[in-house]
Amino acid sequence: MRRSALLFTALALALAAASACGDPVHDNEVAALGSEAPGVSPGPDHRPGQPCLVCHGGEGPASEQFSFGGTVYEIAGPTVGYGGATVKLTDVNKVEATATTNSVGNFYVLASDYAPTYPVDVELDQGSYRNPMFTHIGRNGSCAWCHYDPAGPATPGHVAMAADLADLPGGSQ
Repeated sequence: MRRSALLFTALALALAAASACGDPVHDNEVAALGSEAPGVSPGPDHRPGQPCLVCHGGEGPASEQFSFGGTVYEIAGPTVGYGGATVKLTDVNKVEATATTNSVGNFYVLASDYAPTYPVDVELDQGSYRNPMFTHIGRNGSCAWCHYDPAGPATPGHVAMAADLADLPGGSQ
């Protein structure tokens, strides 16, 4: 009887220890992001081009949770953020949310403000210029989950806007 009690206690402790550990897949995703860029503190301007919901998706380490987040770049400069674009999100029930890109091109929508029912359609707006995404978002609100460089068979590359029609291939004013 005593042996069974000891075995049960050992098993309970092992299960408690295992549940106290983090998710190793998520931990590896966070670690793969690397450290902060020198001189950039955590906040709205940090980590442009990285998948925001790795840290802001509810599993941490960030306390603020997003339903969507990403970076928009200038088409003329693939490492230059595009500020001032409106990102319009519309879920399958026609519930909408919008966010505006900041000076480094980052935007986010708080999970407490928008809990979409997937799929979600996306459109970038700048004045009278509208740029809808050709496909919908099916499950992950991190734009960089699919949009990263270099462009290739697995990704269309970064999300980009043209500051001027002349910046587009074959474009003119």
